[in-house]
Amino acid sequence: MDEKADHPKQKNERVATRFEGVYQRESWSKRFRGRPDVCYSIDYYDPQTKKRVRKTIGWRSEGFTAEMAANMRRELLGTGKKKAALGELYVAPVRNMLFAEAWEMYKRDWLEAQGKATVRNDTILYQKHLSGLSALPLSGITVYRLNVLVSELARKGLAQQTVRHAVGLVRRIMRKMVVWKLWRGELPFAELDLPPLNNERTRYLTPAEARSLMALLAERSPRMWHMALISMHCGLRFGEIAQLTFGDIDYASQTLHVRQSKSGRARQAVMTTEVINALRAMPQGNPGALLFPSRRGGVMRAPSDAFESCVRQLGLNNSGEVDAHGKPVEIADRKLRVVFHSLRHTYASWLALSGEEQLMIADLLGHADLEMSRRYTHLMNNARKATAKAIDAVFNQLDEHGETPR
Repeated sequence: MDEKADHPKQKNERVATRFEGVYQRESWSKRFRGRPDVCYSIDYYDPQTKKRVRKTIGWRSEGFTAEMAANMRRELLGTGKKKAALGELYVAPVRNMLFAEAWEMYKRDWLEAQGKATVRNDTILYQKHLSGLSALPLSGITVYRLNVLVSELARKGLAQQTVRHAVGLVRRIMRKMVVWKLWRGELPFAELDLPPLNNERTRYLTPAEARSLMALLAERSPRMWHMALISMHCGLRFGEIAQLTFGDIDYASQTLHVRQSKSGRARQAVMTTEVINALRAMPQGNPGALLFPSRRGGVMRAPSDAFESCVRQLGLNNSGEVDAHGKPVEIADRKLRVVFHSLRHTYASWLALSGEEQLMIADLLGHADLEMSRRYTHLMNNARKATAKAIDAVFNQLDEHGETPR
């Protein structure tokens, strides 16, 4: 027997609420707090077109209430009356698509069609954290709804950066629909308050730690050793290294051509002698072939487990404390943990310690502006102080005739 037949007929029908023009409908399948989820909608006659409008507002599980729907109906009616009174020409709106539709178009016609490197991460982000928006029309994604989303993700224990990435994906999807003229509406992000971000990494490897890590990687995984070497000696991100081809190596100018960067701009990375020797020793391929393809032949999406295994074996993330069983306790603060990106941070930190200026560091790292490289200024200051001490030491060795004592 059809499962729906067991329910009263009115179960799946709209039912009037105590608010004028606001209706609710219980779901056959969705549950919220042990009861059927409820979807709210509004009904009114547009003051401009004189046509009846039926609009879905959202589900109770998404934070919507009948009172909120009534307020939205009141605002829509008020706006329509003002426009009608002013004699504004009515322009038919573009169809108000659902967020799920917008995502599918964005993924298919932008990310996949343009070969964007973020397609996998964006898909995971949508499936894990944004599926709750899928049934909402784009007009239903308001500042309030986004604040609810931010609160929900924070309660899950997600990092502030992940929350920002999630909101950023919603923004990019909606903006693309506007640019493509598939939807016309206000983007709600200008008034959205996001929690302050503090994810700057402060940990970088000492030369001794770097040597130990590279030696162990060479033994465990030659591929990860090569990739780590490029990151530590050239300052490349993992994603940039994963997309390098043999044609991107220019031995004559000793540079790597970084075509796919986070900032969207191509740049040239300078190779050290050790990187040049390591790349020359590799089996060579066609100019268009990837230097480090995945096992399936495509672009690698993340470092292999060998990297984390080596970090763990060397105890680079140990806090110095032990638990009740005598096992080392790892550092909890992610800014202090060693990950693959720490190699790029180490490269920049060593540059700063050597006295390199902020503008040059920003250029070598491919930063769009100086703000990202500002975190290294304290190390630059240390290098400047060291040069001052060196001058003092030389000056103090001079005799009264300006000559160095023998």
